Amino acid sequence: MPTRAESLAEQFEQAVAEFAQTIDQIPDNKWTAKGGPEGWTIAGVAQHVSGQFPLEMEYITAAAEGRPLPGYSWDDINAKNDGRAAANSSANKADVLRELRDGAASTAAYLRGLSDEQLDRSGKLALASLAEVTCQQLIEGGVLIDHVRGHMKSLQ
Repeated sequence: MPTRAESLAEQFEQAVAEFAQTIDQIPDNKWTAKGGPEGWTIAGVAQHVSGQFPLEMEYITAAAEGRPLPGYSWDDINAKNDGRAAANSSANKADVLRELRDGAASTAAYLRGLSDEQLDRSGKLALASLAEVTCQQLIEGGVLIDHVRGHMKSLQ
C-alpha cells in the first residue's frame, strides 16, 4: 500500500501527465489564441502552470517545515500571474513541456519524501483569509494538484 506522500505524488504526476497530453494535442495554429476564463493565450496558460511550481513549493515547503506560509495577497499573485502570462503569450510549446516535466519531476520527488507528520503540519493561508490549512490540503487543493487540473480546463 502506498504511503500518503506516495499517493499524493502519484495524483500530482497524473494531473501533470494529463496536462502535458492536452498541450501536445493543441494545434500549432491555436497555441497563441486567447481562451479560457483567464483571458490569456493558450501558451500563456500552459507556461503559467509549468512555471508556477517554484511558487507553489514556497507554500508546501513552509507548511512541511512548520514555518509561516507566504503572506502573498491575491493582488500579489494576480500581478505575478498576469505579468508572466503576458511575457509568455507565445512561449515555445517544447520549452513549456520541458519546463513542465522538469518542474513536476522535482516537485514529485519532494512530495514522496514527506512524512505523515509533515503532511499534517499546518499554517495560516493569507489567500484564504488566514484559514488554517495542512500541507496535504495545499498539495491537493488549489495550490498544486487542483491548480494543474483547473487550468487544464482552460486548455480544453
